[in-house]
Amino acid sequence: MNKFLPLLASILIFNFSEVVGQCVKKTDAFSNEKVSSFEWKARGIKTLYFESSQGKSIFQFRAAEMAAIEYTIPKGSEVLIKLENGEIINLFTNAETKSAVSSMTITDSDNITFSTYFLTMDVTPDQLKKLSTSKITDMRIPDLHGGSRSYDSKELRNKFQRFVMEGAKCILEG
Repeated sequence: MNKFLPLLASILIFNFSEVVGQCVKKTDAFSNEKVSSFEWKARGIKTLYFESSQGKSIFQFRAAEMAAIEYTIPKGSEVLIKLENGEIINLFTNAETKSAVSSMTITDSDNITFSTYFLTMDVTPDQLKKLSTSKITDMRIPDLHGGSRSYDSKELRNKFQRFVMEGAKCILEG
């Protein structure tokens, strides 16, 4: 069963049937500054988010692991993204991230317990341009055991890859 946990976690993270991605451009009511954001919600759950305001852009996504794990991923943790064109983007989390434990009932006798967490990184215009023009083929992120977890193209799924590209384009078009 343990060898199937990473696959089940990637399904929970990256492959939901009902998806909505939305690019929003508005003006902040107090500063009159233009703010751009992109949010992908899978089944109503925030999964991926980009935002650009005050000359800074962030990229945030939800990850999960099977089991009840309470852990804080430290600020400055590395996130590696490999693109279809062979380039590697190296990002670092800009805040501590605490996991949240949840469970899902499958049948009356079966429950799945998992821990979710959001990774938030600052991204440069150059990194956004790369993310907007080339699909992600591999990604390595911090996990809830103090190490890292890798995902390949099959585990990331087309929806996650597509919405990263759309989100980066939305922010660049600001």
